[in-house]
Amino acid sequence: MATNLLSLVVIFYKPEQDHINNVVKLSKDYNVIVVDNTPEPTEYNFCNSITLITLNDNVGIAKALNIGIESAQQQGNKYCLLLDQDSVPKLDLVNGLVTFYEEHEAPNEIALVAPCYHDKALGLDAAFIQKRKFLMGRVPANGDSPIDVSYVISSGTLINLACYSEIGSMNEDLFIDFVDIEWCLRAHQKGYKVLGLPWLKMEHEIGEKPVIFLGKKYVNHSPIRHYYYFRNIFMLLRMSHIPFQWKISELLKIAPRFFVYAVSTTDKPAHIKHMLKGIYHGVLGRFGKFNG
Repeated sequence: MATNLLSLVVIFYKPEQDHINNVVKLSKDYNVIVVDNTPEPTEYNFCNSITLITLNDNVGIAKALNIGIESAQQQGNKYCLLLDQDSVPKLDLVNGLVTFYEEHEAPNEIALVAPCYHDKALGLDAAFIQKRKFLMGRVPANGDSPIDVSYVISSGTLINLACYSEIGSMNEDLFIDFVDIEWCLRAHQKGYKVLGLPWLKMEHEIGEKPVIFLGKKYVNHSPIRHYYYFRNIFMLLRMSHIPFQWKISELLKIAPRFFVYAVSTTDKPAHIKHMLKGIYHGVLGRFGKFNG
């Protein structure tokens, strides 16, 4: 099989026209694989340079990513760049990620590289996350040297497909939330590096409109996303490859986050209901797609 350098894997879920236009624009410079996670059949009329995989169901971000990554492997790619439908990477960002890999003396020791993320909703550059002695800590995304990090969000990350098979696919029982974190921590456990490249930046908006509590902005999601967030903590707590620093950090954050979302979101009863159900299902060990 001939080796291609790169494919972009974009996950769709009820995309707006701007998202479709972004993919068409990206396809002029890159091979693009679109995995459509939208339950309702949708016509896009893409050109032949875009590989469209239609699922006609919401199978979850983990499975959709696995399908896209496996398609990139089948096409003989060396790397694949993971993107949400609203992520718009610039050419210099993509080229910078690839160039770092291509020029590194030991690229197959690195599972993935990722840029610094500028969170448009919060109006700041997100810090990278590193494991400390007892807890997880934040490292400012500054400088011109790569930063060895514990995990990054999936959108904007460039995966080395030579490592993917050994690390394994994304955990589909998580469905959504902590999918990228679990995979990165599993990569670490298998001896691979995850690197943040602070000189490369990508705009990204996590979640919905932030909530404000005591003058501070907090990332916010829909009630169903809060269900997955609180439930999936308990799945990762069961995993032996997840470091105790992460487990302690998340356990310490459960109660404060529950309180912030319970008092600050617009539809408080729905958020409280879903968070409580997520905790209940997490304790019982019920994972996969939420079925009510």
